[in-house]
Amino acid sequence: MAKLYGSLEAGGTKFVCAVGDENFQVVEKTQFPTTTPYETIDRTVAFFKRYEDQLAGIAIGSFGPIDVDPNSEHSKYK
Repeated sequence: MAKLYGSLEAGGTKFVCAVGDENFQVVEKTQFPTTTPYETIDRTVAFFKRYEDQLAGIAIGSFGPIDVDPNSEHSKYK
């Protein structure tokens, strides 16, 4: 079985999720609007969950600052 790789473009207006093989052939791709953090991440996780046993890795591209620490002084989700 070919290795599969996930990719995520995490934008302020939309998220694009895709899975492709090691030959750069897209297996599946979807996009949806960026809404609340929980709703958007839930949709992202649900997309990749279907491939979790086959994924060798996931690449994430995001434009703008990312602060993944919820306790950070910069976090707006305190």
